[in-house]
Amino acid sequence: MSKTLGILGVGHLASYVVTGLRNAGDQRPVLLSPRNKKRALTLKQEYGCDIAVDNQAVVNQCKIVLLSVRPAQVEEILNNLKFTADHLLVSCVAGISLEQIKILAGPAEVVLTLPLACSEMGQGVVPLHPDNLIARELLSRLGRVIVFNDQGQFGLASTAACMNGWMYAFLDNLTNWFAAKGLSETQARELVLHSVQGATALAAVKTDQSLREICDSIATSGTYTRIGLDILEAKEAFSPWAEACEKINEALAEEKSD
Repeated sequence: MSKTLGILGVGHLASYVVTGLRNAGDQRPVLLSPRNKKRALTLKQEYGCDIAVDNQAVVNQCKIVLLSVRPAQVEEILNNLKFTADHLLVSCVAGISLEQIKILAGPAEVVLTLPLACSEMGQGVVPLHPDNLIARELLSRLGRVIVFNDQGQFGLASTAACMNGWMYAFLDNLTNWFAAKGLSETQARELVLHSVQGATALAAVKTDQSLREICDSIATSGTYTRIGLDILEAKEAFSPWAEACEKINEALAEEKSD
């Protein structure tokens, strides 16, 4: 029972988590809530999950429970469940504060996280607040766990989760440009994706340099890289990304205060 992971809310995020765990070789029992029966059956067939008779059965049979429902559903679901002090509730609900979940979950210990779609491959950031050894051990199978000391920091990590999703539109735009110039769709996609992958891999090991220092060491005066960078900066191409992040951060803060 102690090793079984219970999941309340079987949507896309639950699928990311289950797929990521199994791809990482984690074969712990997983008990799913019965809502969204079609997706629950798919996870049962593909990954050996079990389906509970109701949400309380998930709580009764699992000491680690992942909450992955929509924000509007949190109060209704948690108000009808009884937790004990030895439960760990891992909330994946964006915009709902730690304090709000604690009030609704009674004596259970509560942490916040927000796995991304890339968790299926064990990649990307998995934010955690506050630190918890059991949660960290579980989430480490889904990507790079970064512990945040307070709610405000975690809120910024939630904003970064949205930024992660925007990346695909940016990469699609670049891919389409190369394809329009004559590359096959496969060539264009691989060219763009592996160029970005290489850039992030280099930055990950050059921890003694700031990202801007790495940029300037490559985009030196007179290079084609500098010509392109000067055009992007002259048109303030990066400013809208900061504006979008600011908008999401404000929206998340408003959600928590409601």
